Amino acid sequence: MVLNEMEKRQLFQVEGDSQTKVLDELYHTARYTTDPDQRKAAQSLSEKLRGLSAEECMNLVKDIQSNYKLPYPPRTVGEMIAEARRQSGADKLKGHDIMALERFAEDTRHMIVFEVLSSDSPIGDKGDRMRLFLTDEGYGKALKNQENGHIKIRNHAKVSAGRLNYEHRDRDL
Repeated sequence: MVLNEMEKRQLFQVEGDSQTKVLDELYHTARYTTDPDQRKAAQSLSEKLRGLSAEECMNLVKDIQSNYKLPYPPRTVGEMIAEARRQSGADKLKGHDIMALERFAEDTRHMIVFEVLSSDSPIGDKGDRMRLFLTDEGYGKALKNQENGHIKIRNHAKVSAGRLNYEHRDRDL
């Protein structure tokens, strides 16, 4: 598949961990951007990605995100985050994005990063690394799932008005 420079930049910055999320992000880019070139690139890229299977789409996204080099220093916040992720070699977490709306909900009190240990887990697939923003009730359920051996919580932060207060800053994620 041949992608132009603007399409590569958009895939480099995309946050979705599935074809549906990537297409949704491109839809919102096309709908809300004021730059006609970005709009055209997002629409064109969406059409190209719809023709791929979910696996082919995500393989293309991963390839661009790990191998694409910006032709200039990062300028936008999205480019800076994408470049930092590429340089660190960190995998994206499934579940909620770090700036998900759930983070800012009034009843959200916890953010956890965890590994799914069993195929019986009520959320995620065995081997997934996930991030979720949770209410007190949701956090209680997560602790219960950890007790039952379904998940292993790797990091926890208390959330207050969208701010994260980590229990252990030095923990390796």
